[in-house]
Amino acid sequence: MKHVAIAVALASTSLVLVGCSSHSTSGEPTDTATSTAAKPSVAVSVKPAPNQPRNSRSPVQFDPCVEIDDGTVTKAGFDPKTRERIDQVHDDYAFIGCIFERKQEVRGQTLGVGSLIISSTNLTLDEFRKREGNAASETKVNGREAITYRKQAEEACYVVTTGPDGTFDMSVSSMGALTDWNACDHSQEIAAIVESALPAK
Repeated sequence: MKHVAIAVALASTSLVLVGCSSHSTSGEPTDTATSTAAKPSVAVSVKPAPNQPRNSRSPVQFDPCVEIDDGTVTKAGFDPKTRERIDQVHDDYAFIGCIFERKQEVRGQTLGVGSLIISSTNLTLDEFRKREGNAASETKVNGREAITYRKQAEEACYVVTTGPDGTFDMSVSSMGALTDWNACDHSQEIAAIVESALPAK
């Protein structure tokens, strides 16, 4: 099952790994400073994020599709093999992200019964607050300032935290016709798991 989330845009970043060595007074090299940032383990590759237009906002640089590892997705209860890019780029803001399915046995068949969409965006948390109005409730996710809100018609709940580019948007949905697993009962727990994979505040 594929859901389309709020408008999103993105920019890809290149990661440069730099190895450094220093020399002792004897002239022999010593490995005292080696930077080898480990790449996240991601089994399913996705196409690069789309280009973002130049505007007054800094482009989205953190790409959840390549930076959130399979282990985090599995721990959150979703299938990392269903990793699929879901970006939308607008003139004045962007959401860069991925969608994952939750799989479950239903009447002898393995079906998608829910989804997780994670996006990095260059919108601010105050902009989300203004947009959602009274529907938004203040919360915290692993110490990060956040809001949560619900969209009843979509059987979906949203958690938006401060993030690497401005905010990090997470939506969790479920299909009540196929499962008794209710996404909104687990949205805060899932958000905490995903947040743990974000760069340090």
